[in-house]
This record gives sequence, C-alpha cells and structure tokens, in this order.
Amino acid sequence: MSRHPAVRRSPTKNTGFSWGRFPMGPSGIVVYRLFRRDHAGALHFLGLNFYRHDTRRDMAIALRAACHRLRDQVDGIDLQAMGVLG
Repeated sequence: MSRHPAVRRSPTKNTGFSWGRFPMGPSGIVVYRLFRRDHAGALHFLGLNFYRHDTRRDMAIALRAACHRLRDQVDGIDLQAMGVLG
C-alpha cells in the first residue's frame, strides 16, 4: 500500500495536468483519471481501469501512453485555436 491515502482532488485550475487514483474496494479495480485543461479552461478527461492481475510495469506503460495521448489531444485543440493548424 501507498503511504498516501486516496484523496479526491479537484483538477488544477490552470492549464496544467492533474490526475486521481481511486481504488474501488474489494473488486481490486483501480481507476486512474487524468485531467488537463485547454486554453479556454475546458476540462479534458481520460480514464483508465486496472485490475489485480496487471503488473506495475504494464500500468506505468499504459499511464505514460495515456498522458501523452491526452497532452497531444489538448495541444491539438490549443494549436487549432491559435490558428497554427487548419
């Protein structure tokens, strides 16, 4: 177990990245929620579910890929709003 308890936090109010980890009790499912805001302050969300049989390595790889996917999605929205992308 982690020394940090699962705490429900609000996503950051600026354009930064934030996340939450939510264990779902005896089922063994752990839900990771990834958040990022675009230039207009709209919140973008990506959720991942992990199960008991998932290794930490597999979870880390999936979380890293999801972070990059979310970043690319929001950056695309920001670039389009700036007129860089058509």
